[in-house]
Amino acid sequence: MRGGPPDPATALARWRRALADAGNAAPLPAERVPVAEAAGRVLAEDVAAWRASPPVAVAAMDGIAVRAADTAGAPVLIAGGDVAFVDTGAPLPDGFDAVVRRERVEVDGAGAHVAEAVEAGADVRPAGEDIPADAALYGAGRVLSAFDVAVLAAAGHGEAPVRVRPRVAVIPTGDELRSAGEPLEPHYVVDSNGPMLAAQAAADGALSALHGRVPDDPARLAEEVMRAVLVSDLVLLVAGSSRGRRDHSRDVLSDLGEVAVDGVAVRPGHPVLLAVVGTTPVIGVPGYPVSAAFTYELFGHAIVAGLLGRPAERTAVPAVLAADAGGREDAACMVAVRLEAAAGGLRAVPLARRAGALRALAGADAYIVVPPGPGLAAGAPVAVLPLRDR
Repeated sequence: MRGGPPDPATALARWRRALADAGNAAPLPAERVPVAEAAGRVLAEDVAAWRASPPVAVAAMDGIAVRAADTAGAPVLIAGGDVAFVDTGAPLPDGFDAVVRRERVEVDGAGAHVAEAVEAGADVRPAGEDIPADAALYGAGRVLSAFDVAVLAAAGHGEAPVRVRPRVAVIPTGDELRSAGEPLEPHYVVDSNGPMLAAQAAADGALSALHGRVPDDPARLAEEVMRAVLVSDLVLLVAGSSRGRRDHSRDVLSDLGEVAVDGVAVRPGHPVLLAVVGTTPVIGVPGYPVSAAFTYELFGHAIVAGLLGRPAERTAVPAVLAADAGGREDAACMVAVRLEAAAGGLRAVPLARRAGALRALAGADAYIVVPPGPGLAAGAPVAVLPLRDR
């Protein structure tokens, strides 16, 4: 490509333009799901409380409900008809405005012996104390936690309006591949990329479908891609994006649609293909494991996030580089790091940078992007992008 391949941001923008030109619409539509099934889902619209919580004044402790005025001048004896036993969380009976804790009152046939006066509102949770009626709760784009689900239920919601989950197809390719658990001869390779990419997409909120491996046959590859694009919102075509004798992804995707980006100025992962088939985004993912992982982080995550109505960029965290991180003049470099607590902040410790260093990647908390150039020296401030914020 004249002038060299684009940087990751330019590549993503170019791909998005091609998707828009093809009629691809994001985000996905909304659906309503029971609140009990909404944890981990992304809100499609702003949500407000439908009712207060608690809906009425309730007892905050076990004891007796009283009229605070009746306890003035304590110790006092309150006639039995002027008190009511209440348990924690029970609605306060009409006419009562305070609770005397069980351990602070003695009740006998004469009535309730109250040793100390209480004020109105004592050990009472007023209506709306936790959630006022009509209170704004959460904004669109929020990933609902288990605690958010509890709040929605308490605020009167039986269902939550969430984005439809994107469908991501992962297609491993290569004559040499064997699935995990299959008998393995020395000249075969276990497919670790497929399960990893499917898991990355699922962690972002997608419904992942890991297809069976496809041999290095352009016709078979084209058939599998077409099958996938008909039922998927994103297709990850794994391996075959380089220029080897058995790398067919480029030609297949060009025949089926448009390759908007052929190579990106980033290491690892430079032979990535960003394509559009019909209206579906397709990524030709490089075959080296770390390259594959970072390709998803740069491009797959952005597409899935957009489909869910969420920001494409992860939230960066400031840190200080613990060791030198070398760079390249012709490309940005993705470097996995481990985060350590340090005085006043975090230290980012660079990990092994080999393209097949899976264990190093598994031990990473985040990554940094070293811009084109000589690299970054130990002590340099860096923006780290979490790998485990999902």
